[in-house]
Amino acid sequence: MLRLIKCEFWKLKRKKFVLFVIFAALLFPIPFTALIINGGIGNMDAFEGLYEMLISMGEPVMLPCILGIIAAMLFFMERDNGTLKNLRAVPVPSWKIATAKIAVLFVLGFLYSTMTVVSAMIGGVITGGVITDVAGKLGIAALTGILYTAAILPVVIAIIFFNRSYIFSIILTFFYTMFNFSLMYVGLGSKEPVMKALISIMPTPVIYRWQESLFVTKDLSFYSIVEPYFLSLPLVITVIGIIGSLSYLAIIKIYRGQES
Repeated sequence: MLRLIKCEFWKLKRKKFVLFVIFAALLFPIPFTALIINGGIGNMDAFEGLYEMLISMGEPVMLPCILGIIAAMLFFMERDNGTLKNLRAVPVPSWKIATAKIAVLFVLGFLYSTMTVVSAMIGGVITGGVITDVAGKLGIAALTGILYTAAILPVVIAIIFFNRSYIFSIILTFFYTMFNFSLMYVGLGSKEPVMKALISIMPTPVIYRWQESLFVTKDLSFYSIVEPYFLSLPLVITVIGIIGSLSYLAIIKIYRGQES
């Protein structure tokens, strides 16, 4: 399996978009850093403020979009290069090939999220912030990356099932990401039963409700308003784990059907 994962990474090395994504990830904190310089986060420490904004506002948008596009690359590569029939001749089960591609997504999600902490540290130093609890922040960032990678797997199902163009995959990923992101803010303040159900099963709001329990402290004026929406980490892992597991099984089934 490790050899298959290395092979998938080797294929991605030839794609310039992946390098562009890495570069964009490093540039993404710049607007947030500028906001901090202009005093846009009040009395919060620059490093803490930048880190929280990147984790709770930046990653829900950037990471799913990036992973959705890379997933399309991984699963369309053989089709576009005309090497799909070669895979059928290789004595490797199709489920292992699909699993290797998904594993690449998880590795990239993990790396992107941990790089977020590095970006926050650089921005914090530039803005005069105090760098504290780096190990703890790396742990939260790494877990966030893994959770958001699992959260994008339902889109991967649609990408493989429809087997259309890259443009279709990008549009699909964008709408899924923005729908989830909008639920983070619109849904949390709603008393509608449908909206309450959505923020309890859709991945991004579920992850965000756990993050809020970490970042919103009792001394803040709105703590009593948002506190009922907090979710514990075990519950979040359970919900996202179910979504990810069911999506993985569906991906394997669809990919196996297309290979046969």
